[in-house]
Amino acid sequence: MFRRRAGILLLCAALLVCYVSFLKGMVEQWRTDEDMGHGFLVPIVIGWILWRERPRLRTVPPQPSNWGWAILALGAGLNCAATLGAGLFAGSLALLISVAGAVVLLGGFSRIRSLGFLFLLALFMLPKLAVVYNQATLPLQLLASHLAASGLTAAGIGVIRSGNILEVNHYRVEVAEACSGIRYLLPLGFLTLVFGYVSGARTWARTALLVMTIPVAIVANAARVALAVTNPALAVGAPHAITGGFIFMLCLAGLAFLSRIFKELHERIVA
Repeated sequence: MFRRRAGILLLCAALLVCYVSFLKGMVEQWRTDEDMGHGFLVPIVIGWILWRERPRLRTVPPQPSNWGWAILALGAGLNCAATLGAGLFAGSLALLISVAGAVVLLGGFSRIRSLGFLFLLALFMLPKLAVVYNQATLPLQLLASHLAASGLTAAGIGVIRSGNILEVNHYRVEVAEACSGIRYLLPLGFLTLVFGYVSGARTWARTALLVMTIPVAIVANAARVALAVTNPALAVGAPHAITGGFIFMLCLAGLAFLSRIFKELHERIVA
């Protein structure tokens, strides 16, 4: 037992030394990028779930596998590529792969399966992949401006839309990158998974809720844009942030309502 614990501590120390620079980079992005502010919450939630799941995890017998070395080698290779210029995302992903390799090496594939949900949550603390982010931002900006304009028109408010620029009564608002909806989508997806876990939702219900965060985030972002166009005081500063927070809470409430519907639907099907 002592030798096993010493091996675990040694492996954890080695991973920390190898990835400390990428860990610092991740924390820095969480601190400076508002789209990634939820990153600070991810390791805390993972630690809490690990503590909560202690009894279940103890029932999973360790079956060390040498395949862990291969997974560690894959993580090390990606780490080298990140160090040579592949970027922070590659290095952060290499960290997760190396942690998975360490789990397989010490506990086997049965242990990694028991921790699968935690690895899924850990993906939400990875830095944004620049290529995907840049490709998704402009279409989301245009979609937000289109939905906001459609909503205002349906409400009887005259609006002129030119690309991602909306104009109401000679007041113009540009739907910037920060208003693309990603700022809602990432934390909503993470919190939805956590809520599904806490509420004991079935896997299919968690998956459905996660998928639903996409249209919910898009519609919520469009509503925020529409409010900013019709009321200039809500377009900047503290009012803009407060409005965004209020709409975000409405999104969470809506997803909680959907979760309740899914639960009742499951109960009716089973009955």
